[in-house]
Amino acid sequence: MSWNNAGPPVDLAPGQSVFWEYSWKDNEDKGLELAGPNFLDIAPGNLGTLVASNQGKRLEGFGKNGGAAVTYVVTITNIDSSEHATHNLQGGVVS
Repeated sequence: MSWNNAGPPVDLAPGQSVFWEYSWKDNEDKGLELAGPNFLDIAPGNLGTLVASNQGKRLEGFGKNGGAAVTYVVTITNIDSSEHATHNLQGGVVS
């Protein structure tokens, strides 16, 4: 299942990165999840190129049903040389 518009807006200047953490109720392990940038403000001066990297998940311990409890992580970087970009996250499960 895909998801969109998660988290607060973050503005990245050229060359900046931000590290995101996200999870579900009780840190449920949803399998392989991928997250990327969700553009929020499309306007001149705010047309950066955002790249998702360092996708992963951190083991937090045992979950409610005996399986793993995890937090998902991703880094978003603005690789543009001159444009800012405002984003939050979108993503989904890989099946």
